Amino acid sequence: MRRKVQYRGRYLVIGWTIVFLVVTGTIVVRQNRGFAAQSTLRDLTTERDRLQEVKADLESRISALRSHQVLGPKAAALGLRTPSDSEAVSLRFNRVR
Repeated sequence: MRRKVQYRGRYLVIGWTIVFLVVTGTIVVRQNRGFAAQSTLRDLTTERDRLQEVKADLESRISALRSHQVLGPKAAALGLRTPSDSEAVSLRFNRVR
């Protein structure tokens, strides 16, 4: 015959305490990792926003440098002129073979 094993109350309390501590420890570790990831994400978001501001500034400066007010005098200094609206300009290129 098999003998039925009976666990005493203190072993059940110790067992459930160990399970509770393991689960609680797992939760604490995951939360700490989450807080670290959140901090890194916040730093990266701030850096991305700063870089977007720099990009917008550079794009506006490039746009200003491409304007007719800036390029017109430079082209005139090189002896170039702006064609009139009714003037046809023919550009010829020699093909390299």
